[in-house]
Amino acid sequence: MIFSIVQIISIFLVPVLIIKYHNFIISKLLGTIGSAYLLGILVAILIFVLNKLGVDIKTNSDIGEIGSHLAISIAIPLLLFSANLKEAKKLSKMVLLSFLSLVLSAIIVSAITFYTYGKTIEFGAELSGMAVGLYTGGTPNLNAIGNIFGLDGTIIGVANLSDMIIGAGFYIFLLLLAKPLLSKFLRKSDQEIYINEHSDIKNLENLDIEKFKISKELLSRIFIAFGIAVLGAVLGILVWIILGAEQGRMTDFLVPTMMITVTLLGILASFNEKIRKTKGMNVLGQYFILVFSFALASSLDFTRMQGLFSDILLLYGIITIGVFVLHIIFSKILQVDVDCAIVILTAGVYGPAFVPAITKQINNDDLTVPGLITGSIGYAIGTFLGFLLGLFFLL
Repeated sequence: MIFSIVQIISIFLVPVLIIKYHNFIISKLLGTIGSAYLLGILVAILIFVLNKLGVDIKTNSDIGEIGSHLAISIAIPLLLFSANLKEAKKLSKMVLLSFLSLVLSAIIVSAITFYTYGKTIEFGAELSGMAVGLYTGGTPNLNAIGNIFGLDGTIIGVANLSDMIIGAGFYIFLLLLAKPLLSKFLRKSDQEIYINEHSDIKNLENLDIEKFKISKELLSRIFIAFGIAVLGAVLGILVWIILGAEQGRMTDFLVPTMMITVTLLGILASFNEKIRKTKGMNVLGQYFILVFSFALASSLDFTRMQGLFSDILLLYGIITIGVFVLHIIFSKILQVDVDCAIVILTAGVYGPAFVPAITKQINNDDLTVPGLITGSIGYAIGTFLGFLLGLFFLL
């Protein structure tokens, strides 16, 4: 009982500390979500070692599962509320072609990898579908798709761990080596126009804690997000009842329906200017994503990870390299310049938060706003793309 209370407090307190110290070197390298997973994994490892030494300590899997489902169902609409998808019409043809290149690369490579390797591993169809969401929008999409398919926390956690390991190394490559190498293959940027009109879009994942404060408008947005999650859960229960109300299978319908509902209604709500411009939603959205991430990672069952980890790590390693190579080939064919190809790849694979560091590194701030916009589009469409492709793989 005491450990369960400590677990609950940790799940909600650790993300606060991560946000407060988000400029710490580890958070800058791995991102706040990666930091949450890392801390959660360290907790899971500590518990695993203590149990091996004879100390009987276990996390409450129900607390981790319920907390993670609730957190991500609130986080997704809050993040999508802030997405100004109307800004997409301002993007230049080159940026749109580059984003299309990335999406097609993610779909083609994930499909080829599934049929040549993914079919041989457990949950290969679902994991391959999750990869499409991951490489077009980022980690929140991967987690949403995993929840839609009803995968348990250990599998989703291992998928995130694999992505974190591969992603950290690949991000360093993008920062240090990508431009010098790709400049020999892709044409150089020469006063390109990446956006046709001025845009006021900001990096919504920039956690400005000093200016964050609770307001009536922000509280109402949280209430809307919670209401959307409840609506999705109710719809899921109705689907379960209509299909026979089989004992023990309610969550099989409740969770997927809830995830799809919060994503769809979150996108629709983002077109409301009052909702979209509410200050502080990005901080709270990120907070709930971190709650989800830490709750999931700290509940990892290492006794089930043998074999599973190496399979998923290899799957995502192949897809990561494949998406990169095919995106660059498409960029060459479409005459996309090297800077644009790198930034759009970053926006899709990592999400908007990592775009400013890349544009600064390659000395092309003109691509910061286009990168943020395409990253937001990826958030919006990645879950649906990955879910549909995963369903196709399951046929």
